[in-house]
Amino acid sequence: MHTNQKVSSISTIEKQLNSSHKKVIENIRRNRKATRAEIAKATGLSNQTLTRLTQHLLSLGIVSEHSKISGLRGQPATYLTLEPGVFASVGVIFEHDRVVVLLDDLDRTNIIRYCKDGTFLSAELAIEAAISMLDQLFSEIKPSINVLGIGISISGFFTDTEGRICSQQDPQGWSKVNFQETFAKRYQQQCFVENDGNAASIGFSLTQKGAKLQSFYLMLFTLDIGGGFVFEGGVVDGAFGNAGEISALFSSDKSLPRPTIGSLYKHLSAIWGEPATPQRVQQAIDNQDSNIMSWVTACVETMKFPLKAIQSLLDPEAIVFTGRLPIELQKLLSEKVIVTGASYGDVFAPTPKIHLADGNDILEKGVTAIPAFYFFKR
Repeated sequence: MHTNQKVSSISTIEKQLNSSHKKVIENIRRNRKATRAEIAKATGLSNQTLTRLTQHLLSLGIVSEHSKISGLRGQPATYLTLEPGVFASVGVIFEHDRVVVLLDDLDRTNIIRYCKDGTFLSAELAIEAAISMLDQLFSEIKPSINVLGIGISISGFFTDTEGRICSQQDPQGWSKVNFQETFAKRYQQQCFVENDGNAASIGFSLTQKGAKLQSFYLMLFTLDIGGGFVFEGGVVDGAFGNAGEISALFSSDKSLPRPTIGSLYKHLSAIWGEPATPQRVQQAIDNQDSNIMSWVTACVETMKFPLKAIQSLLDPEAIVFTGRLPIELQKLLSEKVIVTGASYGDVFAPTPKIHLADGNDILEKGVTAIPAFYFFKR
């Protein structure tokens, strides 16, 4: 992750919070709602400390209290939720066929979403589209909302510690983009840049399913393949932010299928003799077309080595599949792939379970989770 520390956008209300306050907020955020007993169990905070913290959060208007109907015995418990419109995060997603700009509440509810479809093979065109939508978004943000920062997601690898990135759509163009100069200074917000695999990993780590895992490796299936590794709640970035890059572990032979949208459409277009459309692809999936099934089978083969490398090098508790690849195909892949690890004789090392992220919008949830993720850490 790369951020501009020179731009300070810490709000007055955040300055009144310490790490214990944020533990409470994070627990409520992850679970949507929680009783004091549930928060105490999850955070290890004493009842006395928790009472003081929650009273302060209630007085600041960050959380609200609600009655929880119980059974015939005992007093009704109360649960806490995050008050909407207090904290929010901005997200920008750069993809080959669209640019998405979002404002999400801290509780992950979307407030504003803009999307511009097109062919964004030029960094200049993509940046221009993002700035146009961001200008509009910031003009619409209510003064009462405290923006935690701007999260930026783009496929590719970082070329230095300053956050410059090289993307396959326009390698020269993107490598010259200074995200901090372009976004952090323009909007006076902390700017957090991640490759798309890490962005999605952060989003999944803040879900209930992700929070229960000690470690996981996430595979993001979009135009190409991205990846990110999370260990004990933190993204493993590496020295330059490129840890987790998995596309290089797949065969360089572009004729071999791989689990991406680009590969799927190329495969079907060649068989059908005309460009594949989303409607026809979905129809083929629904009909369990033999061409779809043969593509899945071929992808299972090309995934063997990358999955074995993940298991051998990282030993994650789980491997998570997500992305814009149709969920039906992700499910088929999760059922058919075999992850192998070390073995001696008939003794085998444990292997990770395959999980599917809920929905195909984990990248959108992830990019706005980036500022929230670092809000809880700072």
